[in-house]
Amino acid sequence: MKSRHLRVDKTFEHLLCAVILLLIVCLDAGAEDGGGGRRMISFTEYLLFPRIWLSVLAGLGGWLLIRMVGIKKQVRIIYLAAVFIIFAVLPMFHGVGFFAKLSPHPSPLCAFAKPILFSLQEGQLIFPPVFAGVLAMIALLSIAGNKLFCGWVCPIGALQETVYLCFPRLKKLRIPFAAASSVRIGLLILFVPILLGFGMYIYGYFNPFEILHWPVGTDFWTLYAWAVIMLVVVLSLFLYRPFCHIICPIGALTWFLEHLSIARIRLRKETCNNCRVCVSKSPCSAMEAILAGKRARPDCYACGACVAACPADALQFRMR
Repeated sequence: MKSRHLRVDKTFEHLLCAVILLLIVCLDAGAEDGGGGRRMISFTEYLLFPRIWLSVLAGLGGWLLIRMVGIKKQVRIIYLAAVFIIFAVLPMFHGVGFFAKLSPHPSPLCAFAKPILFSLQEGQLIFPPVFAGVLAMIALLSIAGNKLFCGWVCPIGALQETVYLCFPRLKKLRIPFAAASSVRIGLLILFVPILLGFGMYIYGYFNPFEILHWPVGTDFWTLYAWAVIMLVVVLSLFLYRPFCHIICPIGALTWFLEHLSIARIRLRKETCNNCRVCVSKSPCSAMEAILAGKRARPDCYACGACVAACPADALQFRMR
């Protein structure tokens, strides 16, 4: 049985490599020169940035932790703290060699929204390879394992979950998935019409990623950016990943991709004793749907809490 799992995992690795190579060929072919003779950085060149391959390593590292050894709460907190330091704190030293290419821009939210914004402003499709690089990396990790990017790489997601986990004695609340997802998908659907009709970039008013530029000053937008991140942090004391569930368009898109994921949390029904420990220990709302065998289910961030809590070893992060 063990050798069979190893063969399956090897197949997964080969498939992932093939998809990466295909994306490189397709997207790099579309790289063009920028205006004024200034060459636009190609998709392939952007893949060599430390930020991209460190993101892939962080996501696959999470995949291996859950798949091979399981993960405890303390390990999860340390891992998320490291992710926040690497992708949010170290980029502050953007003028120093290696750290210059850890820049938080374009953030995942900007990588989704800014190409649409630029294209509408210019009247033609504008999709720089740097944006394509971020979105391709997010998509690849999300298909490799459900929400590997959101759950193991995103610094804002890491900040929210770290705050949530570090204060376990506070009363934890859960917003019904249908309600939270309706707001998130509603904003996603209304984004372009509101931009066209009112010139309003709605995600700009809810974007906690702006704080990763670590702005200093007393002007309105600097204070507003700090107010947004502080609100997200306060809500994270009581709610699991509130920005991810209620606002983030990348969260909505990776929720769709989650249903295509090669590896995900799967239930071995013949082993499950229906103790429901996983439901009480999991911070997310996905466990009920996983236990019921539903195809559509709430966001699962592959945190591994349910796998670690299951006394019957009935839950595994694996392929089919």
